Amino acid sequence: MSDVTLKVANNMHHTAYRCRDAEQTRWFYEEVLGFKLAAAMVFDEEPGRTVQRDYMHLFFQTPDGNFIAFFDVPDDVDEKMFIARHGFDEHIAFEVESMEQLKAWRRHINKMGRPCFGPIDHEFVQSIYMYDPNGLQVELTLKAPDYKEIMEQDAARAHDVLKAWTEKTRPMKLKNLTADSLDMRGVDMSKADFSKMKSPESADSHEEKPI
Repeated sequence: MSDVTLKVANNMHHTAYRCRDAEQTRWFYEEVLGFKLAAAMVFDEEPGRTVQRDYMHLFFQTPDGNFIAFFDVPDDVDEKMFIARHGFDEHIAFEVESMEQLKAWRRHINKMGRPCFGPIDHEFVQSIYMYDPNGLQVELTLKAPDYKEIMEQDAARAHDVLKAWTEKTRPMKLKNLTADSLDMRGVDMSKADFSKMKSPESADSHEEKPI
């Protein structure tokens, strides 16, 4: 097999999350946010494993052609999975075109029964926030007029800022984490359970064979 030069991956295809219920999630992303329901795929086996499980994989398409996706797994669902998460832990942001649009979206979302707050000025963007029915924080954001200049300035010093931050915060992190965990670049797979993974031969059997 010839060597292939790696290229930076193209645009993001999708991000995926759990959902409590596919229809409930469809209501929010299609009827509240206006995204297209692009696919509702039903499967009976976990991908890459030999575990039999019915689940649905939902895809909603955003205007830029990317997707936000969800898994509805009825036999492995727990209300604790859908407690609202802090935005620091998990959130997803979509861009709007003007402050008028941002405020109009806030009014619309509130009228649809999902509490929405903001705008909050982050200097490089202004944003409004709400939670979807699954506890995922959703942000609608508007770029500042000088957004490009701000990001260019930040990019020019990003590595230096990151280095200084790492040096400053490492002593704080060592109170709760180990040095090995902070320095790790690979993943320790020594205790991973591969017993239910499909064999390479099984996976290869699904690939097209050359004629």
